[in-house]
Amino acid sequence: MTYDHFFSAAVARLHEEQRYRVFADLERIAGRFPHATWRSPNGPRPVVIWCSNDYLGMGQHPKTPWMLTRLLRPTQGSGGRARA
Repeated sequence: MTYDHFFSAAVARLHEEQRYRVFADLERIAGRFPHATWRSPNGPRPVVIWCSNDYLGMGQHPKTPWMLTRLLRPTQGSGGRARA
């Protein structure tokens, strides 16, 4: 049994109801928060993004990569205790 017809009909219904989501092709620019480039069907266009999970810009903060590397660094020893 194939479900192709079922899924095609469901997607067609979403289109008819104008609920089919199309995600914007956005290119964030490092160090330029909240500015980005939208790769629209009519060509690239500068935009300002205020609705991302990084609305405070902490992904651009200089301490963020440093802290991530410290957190992801393997620990030494066993039992959760680091040795000097």
